[in-house]
Amino acid sequence: MRRPLYSELRTVYETTAGNPHTFRVTVKMKDMIDGRILESAVRKTAERYPYFCMKFEKDADGVFFADNPAPLPVLHTDGPITLACEETNGHLLAVCRWKNKIHIDLWHALTDGGGLYPFIKTLLYYYCSEYYGLSLSSQGVRLAGEPIDPAEWEDPAAAPIESTPFAPIEKWDSPAFQLKDGGRVALSEKCVVYNLRIPEREFMRFNLSNDGSPGTVIALFLARAIDRVTPMGKDPVVIAMCVNQRRMLRAPLAHQSLVGDVRLVYDRKVAALPFSLQATSFRGKVILQSDADIVLEELKEYRRIVEDLKALPDHAARHRYAVDRMDRMTSRFTATVSYVGKTDMGEAERYIQEFHVLPSTALPSSATPLTLELSAMNGSFYVNFMQYFGDECYLNAFIRELRENGVDYDVLYQEDTKYPAMPDLWGDRLTGGGA
Repeated sequence: MRRPLYSELRTVYETTAGNPHTFRVTVKMKDMIDGRILESAVRKTAERYPYFCMKFEKDADGVFFADNPAPLPVLHTDGPITLACEETNGHLLAVCRWKNKIHIDLWHALTDGGGLYPFIKTLLYYYCSEYYGLSLSSQGVRLAGEPIDPAEWEDPAAAPIESTPFAPIEKWDSPAFQLKDGGRVALSEKCVVYNLRIPEREFMRFNLSNDGSPGTVIALFLARAIDRVTPMGKDPVVIAMCVNQRRMLRAPLAHQSLVGDVRLVYDRKVAALPFSLQATSFRGKVILQSDADIVLEELKEYRRIVEDLKALPDHAARHRYAVDRMDRMTSRFTATVSYVGKTDMGEAERYIQEFHVLPSTALPSSATPLTLELSAMNGSFYVNFMQYFGDECYLNAFIRELRENGVDYDVLYQEDTKYPAMPDLWGDRLTGGGA
């Protein structure tokens, strides 16, 4: 099957040498990985998710995902890989193993975290069942051989939209404080990630007592940390927080990348409030901007973007349009926070030690060289603090926010990021794969 792209169009044409639009999910197990068993688990999982077994194609008229009959690759490496090339059999998703870690690498045009988590759950079910010789519960696990609900294939971005008289609340669309221009320290060419762990029970208690939620409180800590290091001038600190739009689009099973963003503005008015009211402000902004009617209005705007793209004469013009639009959009925020939600990996969770997500959204070439990715599993929140700075001033200020607010934490380790690269799609050089 070869299908033309719709909801994926913007991400496909935004992909550049410096911005591969990829991410890596790392599942750190309690035991060393058995390569033979992992290959078997990947093979069974691929049978259940044919829409993730794809290759990218383009011709003069458009861009497509096509069935890729080659096996999903299982590579023995901890380093960054390149998707959609010979190394990965042309696939847009690959699995790597190293010591006790399983990496799932993919192009964001294929799916997002919300779409990938069911795939990981199936993979871990098959892997742990064979590795430990157990009959794990398959409740809530999508298994090979079962019928695939058509709703998993259907693209909600292309579905009819109900007409409503709703007047949307506009997102922040003014310049925001820019770390690359106004930050205290210069950018570096290397992206470093600091892995922090926060106990779930205590952190949730803190969130509830301050009318917050995990994502909004982490975003607030980050905004306050940035303001602490470099007090804001006329432009406020604006955190772009990624949200899963499936619920708002009434498409919980859709596999496409369906991530939107809300803009959390930390200006002098918000800074003057007590902490709990700051948290209320951020949480309220998320509720307002992620309302179903707002998301539908944004979908209408996306459809206008698609029409603009299709009206352009060739791929080069579409690529330039998408990149220019992305550059304008990223000038409207300071940093990014992403939180898909608490993971549910079923009974396999008992064998998982850590869970991390590393997107390629922290970029020195963009306005947002700082990204925090939040995930939750097995009684812990994991914060991946990704930055293109040689100095740790923003990290230290963020940790100070945790400490002064009584939030317990551990700094697990620091390492260079290793998100996957993409080949040159539009005439740029090969991406750097997070190096």
